[in-house]
Amino acid sequence: MKWMLLLKFVLGVIFIRYFDFLSVGIDVASKVSWAVILGPDHKPASNFIRIDHSCLDSLNYLVNAVKKAEEVNSLKAKIFLESTGIYHIPLFCHLKEAGFEVYILNPLITDSNKIKG
Repeated sequence: MKWMLLLKFVLGVIFIRYFDFLSVGIDVASKVSWAVILGPDHKPASNFIRIDHSCLDSLNYLVNAVKKAEEVNSLKAKIFLESTGIYHIPLFCHLKEAGFEVYILNPLITDSNKIKG
């Protein structure tokens, strides 16, 4: 069920039917986060990726998965993660250092948009 919420989160952020980039949505939590890569048609381009914040191999696995998806689809990725206290900061920094375009979303704003319309 959590993956459905993550998928709705990513699709709720992007208001276009088709776009020319891969979208990576990350559901951030204190110790473990979950990511999914969506193609330009909003269909999953990967299985769900478990990210253990304390494990560098886990963070690098995510980076490699996104880079592989970019290569396979010949598209750049945009990464969206929710602002969750301080838990998103190390993940954000790691992804920026890896060269990705990363956006932090305020869940209060996305939730209020969902309620309004």
